[in-house]
Amino acid sequence: MPKIEKRDNQLNAKHADYPGDEGRVRINLKLGRGRSPSAVWIETYGCTLNQADSDIMKGVLIESGYSLVPDAETFILNTCTVKEATENKIISRIIELKGKGKKIVVAGCLGINEERVRKADPTAVIVHPGAIARIFEAVQCAKRGEPRKFSEIEGKQGLPRIFTRPILRVPVQEGCVGNCHFCQTKIARPVLLSHSRQWVRSSVERGVEMGAREIQITGQDTGAYGLDINSSLPELMKEVLSLDGDFRVRLGMINPGHAKKFIPEIIEMLGNPKFYRFLHLPVQTGSEKVRQEMNRAHTVADFEFVVGKVREKFPDTVISTDIIVGYPSENKEDFEETKKLIKRVRPDIVNVSKYSSRRGTYASTLKKLKTEEIKRRSTEMSALVRRISAEKNSGYVGMEADVLITEMQKTPTGRMQNYKQVCILGKKKVKLGEWARVKIKDSNYGSLFGELV
Repeated sequence: MPKIEKRDNQLNAKHADYPGDEGRVRINLKLGRGRSPSAVWIETYGCTLNQADSDIMKGVLIESGYSLVPDAETFILNTCTVKEATENKIISRIIELKGKGKKIVVAGCLGINEERVRKADPTAVIVHPGAIARIFEAVQCAKRGEPRKFSEIEGKQGLPRIFTRPILRVPVQEGCVGNCHFCQTKIARPVLLSHSRQWVRSSVERGVEMGAREIQITGQDTGAYGLDINSSLPELMKEVLSLDGDFRVRLGMINPGHAKKFIPEIIEMLGNPKFYRFLHLPVQTGSEKVRQEMNRAHTVADFEFVVGKVREKFPDTVISTDIIVGYPSENKEDFEETKKLIKRVRPDIVNVSKYSSRRGTYASTLKKLKTEEIKRRSTEMSALVRRISAEKNSGYVGMEADVLITEMQKTPTGRMQNYKQVCILGKKKVKLGEWARVKIKDSNYGSLFGELV
């Protein structure tokens, strides 16, 4: 059966099959060259959930007769609004494309900042995350120069989507049940919508048949899965992990409050050979005072409890977390508390973000700290987490491990059972989706480097 391959961010295939609510739909996947009236290009910013939405938009457009062409007349920017720096980058890109005469569709979360988008391009078509089923109509409007906005919230289960290998992104939910004071994504994706277990199972099953080896279960907060459909994340994962095939599952971000409720089930998942021993648990701050002022629906102690229980059973589990430095109410003592937390827990991966005010959030009404102080704290925190990550990674040097090859970058790159990234050195050939036995020769704070055994 023909399959879709991901090579250097391009798709290469003759056709693809898509499981929908009423069966499978075969569509032609066209990668054209040069401009044509039926050409479009999609650029994706932000999280894995956004990437999964782009998979849907590509599927809808291809089924409608469009081809994907890098120099197309019409560009779709699937956008992210988590950070101000990302927003500024996207706005600059809109202005650049507008200057080149491109027709522009702004999809994704940045659409809620309509005023700024319209200032960059008055004729842009805006498509909110819940309305991507309307992407074909949006592209048609862009071509005619009609500055429409699509803000409906519609289901996505029955839509065609591209299936990639060896990494397959499967969105299981969007929206959350929290109300963090700094978060604009809650405004962009306001409603909790979970996909049925049957649909998720079908998507994974079909993806594995087509050559997917790493299944990325993604959502705005996977721990909230099922609260709207009388189900739960553990029930979903039992179904996914029961499927036949040689694949690994990477669970997307789960907030510590949800993870604490599921500790026995999470331990069971981590013990399943089809589940990467990896958890993304965003704590955001080490100060209980600041955590409360952020309106986070967990405590710092919850985060430490979950990490402790997981490592008690599986010490090599990779823990990823997020930290915001410079929140408006964060004083120097609060920042020190966050540093102490990182030193105690020693996460493998820490995404450090400088606080940026996001329109429409409660935190945007608070007085910001001085930019210089936010930068100083970010620099200090980043240096700390790099040092810890480098120290932890150095402990793998000399080990042998099985690595699933998932990407072809400058060198073949893959993942160990605990999701540690390994770059393969040497001239021996390896293929995407295959397992390779590797001896770790070197490391830095972000990666391990090994040679085939």
